[in-house]
Amino acid sequence: MGQELKGKVAVITGAASGIGRATAELFVAEGARVLLADIDGERGPELARELGDAAFFRRTDVASADDVQALVEETVQRFGALHIMFNNAGISGAQHPRFLDDDLSDFHRVIDVNLYSVLLGSRCAGKHMAAHGGGVIINTASIAGILPGQALVSYRASKAAVIHLSKCIAIDLAEYGIRVNCLAPGHIRTPLTA
Repeated sequence: MGQELKGKVAVITGAASGIGRATAELFVAEGARVLLADIDGERGPELARELGDAAFFRRTDVASADDVQALVEETVQRFGALHIMFNNAGISGAQHPRFLDDDLSDFHRVIDVNLYSVLLGSRCAGKHMAAHGGGVIINTASIAGILPGQALVSYRASKAAVIHLSKCIAIDLAEYGIRVNCLAPGHIRTPLTA
């Protein structure tokens, strides 16, 4: 590896599996120190052990403002900085083949985890970055937020909102030297999509 992230500190939410785990492995291989955030209290610590001294796990409910603020504070306290915030955690919610059959019982949880958490992570990390010379915020959306389709209405709506939110905060945070990007991956074989 080229050590392109040497000296950088990153937070990755949803780090215990899938895209988050792969990102954590790559970031550490590229020289970053990483705070792994997830609700999975088994796979998260296991990954931190595998990655060694460059990684630390913190159980975090990304839909909790207090948890996300504490996550940012612990990252800075433990590693001395925060350069990259990867708001990656997400859930698919219940799949109903027909919209009219969807009881919407999981709507608020999907919006909280997929959208509100991105807002929280961006704001908490952004405040620190604005006061310390800038940084990078990366948000995971989905191709489902761009292209309409059948089923998973709450998921699709949440990911479309993440795309627009990312564009809006990119404008707001540019003056602080904070770059905001949004990923919209297609279907990737992860535990979430299995």
